[in-house]
Amino acid sequence: MGRLAKSAKGLVLRHENVTSFSPGAVRDQLQRILGSPDFEATRQQRALLNFVVSETLAGNSSHIKGYAIATRVFGRGEDFNQAVDPIVSVQASGLRRALERYYLLAGKGDSIRIDVPTGGYVPVFRDRKQVVVQQPSLRGSDEDTCFGGAWPTVLIKPFQNLTGQPERNFWGAGFATELALEINRYQRVCVLRHGEEGQGRRAADVGARFIVEGSIRDDDDRIKVVVSLVDGASDSQVWSDSLLFKGSVAQIVTFQEEVAAIIGAKIAGEQGIITKTLFIESRDKLPTQLKTYEAILRYHEYDRTLAPDDFARAFEALEDARTRDPECGQVWSFLGRLYANIYSLEVPGFDVGEAGRKALEYAEKGVTLNPENQGARGILALVRLLSDDLDAARRDVDIAYHLNPRSLYLMDGIGYIKTLLGDWEEGPALIKKVIKLNPYYLPVVHYALWVDYLRQKDFEKAYMETKELRRPAVFWQPLVKACTLGLLGRIEEGKEAAAALVELKPDFRERGRVLIGRYVKFEDIAARVIRGLAKVGVKVV
Repeated sequence: MGRLAKSAKGLVLRHENVTSFSPGAVRDQLQRILGSPDFEATRQQRALLNFVVSETLAGNSSHIKGYAIATRVFGRGEDFNQAVDPIVSVQASGLRRALERYYLLAGKGDSIRIDVPTGGYVPVFRDRKQVVVQQPSLRGSDEDTCFGGAWPTVLIKPFQNLTGQPERNFWGAGFATELALEINRYQRVCVLRHGEEGQGRRAADVGARFIVEGSIRDDDDRIKVVVSLVDGASDSQVWSDSLLFKGSVAQIVTFQEEVAAIIGAKIAGEQGIITKTLFIESRDKLPTQLKTYEAILRYHEYDRTLAPDDFARAFEALEDARTRDPECGQVWSFLGRLYANIYSLEVPGFDVGEAGRKALEYAEKGVTLNPENQGARGILALVRLLSDDLDAARRDVDIAYHLNPRSLYLMDGIGYIKTLLGDWEEGPALIKKVIKLNPYYLPVVHYALWVDYLRQKDFEKAYMETKELRRPAVFWQPLVKACTLGLLGRIEEGKEAAAALVELKPDFRERGRVLIGRYVKFEDIAARVIRGLAKVGVKVV
């Protein structure tokens, strides 16, 4: 990949048998990108692009690794460790998005396209005139084990331009590109795309399980985007939505990003349409029959309910997947998350101390195997929070956020962690944004909002958050209700919730202070929780 070769015409650059370019042509394209105002990259991202292109043209693509970039481009020392300092993956993620934006705007007519595919840092050079079906995009260190045909594929078609204005045809490609970028970040599906000549093809024709198609219409003062998801197994539409935009044509790129964030979350999110559709199909399989992706679906089902039976199913499935696919970072991350729950909720039948150690070990391994995965970094931040390593938790949650700050992907979970860490402005703001835009947000975020309202002594609003909790199988649900009702003076109602708390966690009076402290890290708020519980008869020792 990216090697130099001799031909009858002299020195040319060959890549993937797509086309040939002279090094001079690639350098000219690089300078065109760097000099464009539509290339919205940071100084570090520009240096990264210049380095990887120059090294490839010099025949040194095999040397383009994270360590070399960190030490030669970003000034890191010889002791650089990407698991601790993910500067390369963070800057590469921003660079990829800046390149996509450039080619949607100023670069849409350029003959050479420069990309830095996820999963590495070696650039590729493509002929823009050639329109082909792209194979699934494999991401991160998981590519050999996690995406070898076992994970679902989504074919994204260019959205149809129904505005009656041919000069707006590029809008359809722009919406599809932004959506592909967004879904790629979820690392739960393989994304395929094709050009205009493939508009009539079904998802099954290119081996895709799902197909996304859409259209763009306009009238005097607004643009309407209609999107639908088709299940290729049955050729039936399983979901559709529409969004309206009122603004100037100059703002269309920003609107494309917003649409992609919303649609991506609804389609590919942890509780989105694809997850729910495929979970139903795999529900009755034995753990040994599950593919890696299906094992992860078991985790998402448990995360939705926190029910003991769902925990057992998820734990067994992921342990089996860990043995089968030991290089799949997502499996390690989600197992780390399960061990974190064992530790923080004191799940019966496990050594809590050992669970805490495994939670950290597995979460760190998930990040090492997949450093660009927001979910893996978010899980590591949560594990550090639960184990009282708050400075490291703040560092990791900030890294997770900056991997894609404009996306809805995991912003509810990131907002949850930030709030519990005491970021009382950005944390709740992120949560409320996601609740507004994504109907499949994680209900656990209401616990964080509840903590924030307790901090403010706004017990009425805190009580309203308790009404949004939907996990009756875990003792935290009656805990927050009992505490809040006690603080409001609604003692009889509070005693009912207190009884449910003690039934779910019989040793809560003895262990309550520790259990509360796993999540509530501020002494004044924790004292308020304990005082509210005492008012309804649950006195924590």
